[in-house]
Amino acid sequence: MSKKTIYFQFRNKEDLLLEVGKWKLDMIVNRSLEIIYSDRPFALKLINYLELVYENVRHINPMVLREAVDNTGKMSQLMGEYINETVFERFAVLMEQGREEQMIDDRVDPEVALVVYRQTLKSFLFEKPNNYPQVQLEKEFHVFLCKQLRSFFRGLLSKEGTIQFDELFDQRAHLVKAYA
Repeated sequence: MSKKTIYFQFRNKEDLLLEVGKWKLDMIVNRSLEIIYSDRPFALKLINYLELVYENVRHINPMVLREAVDNTGKMSQLMGEYINETVFERFAVLMEQGREEQMIDDRVDPEVALVVYRQTLKSFLFEKPNNYPQVQLEKEFHVFLCKQLRSFFRGLLSKEGTIQFDELFDQRAHLVKAYA
């Protein structure tokens, strides 16, 4: 495609990035809805969600994303809405199923877990936490993010839930490599 064609469709790079971001988020939302509302067991849904993240986040350059969020009010708004609305709603449905299947540790308060999950996502996108590792490579960031998400899921689970989750996880070599 020529630059002329691209700029005919998009006024500037910001608009192009915003449309790509919308497309990617819509795709992730639709796929996660398929996972959340499927008839699969809770632990398998967590694994499927990790696979979704593995397939979609590993190609995103976090420095470019962070710069876009910092410099673009529209992108920041889009990401904020995504985290506040869609992620929060899906995770609440998932937590409810985990409770019904007695896979969530009784000591875990679902509301607090939801807030922690949302704040964790926001911190990766909108701010640089004090303990944020000094990484330069996309792969290193992806590995860091993957480990954090896996640890977060495991922290929610009961003993039985952790056993089932780990068994399912260990059966997927691509996840073991990325998340271990």
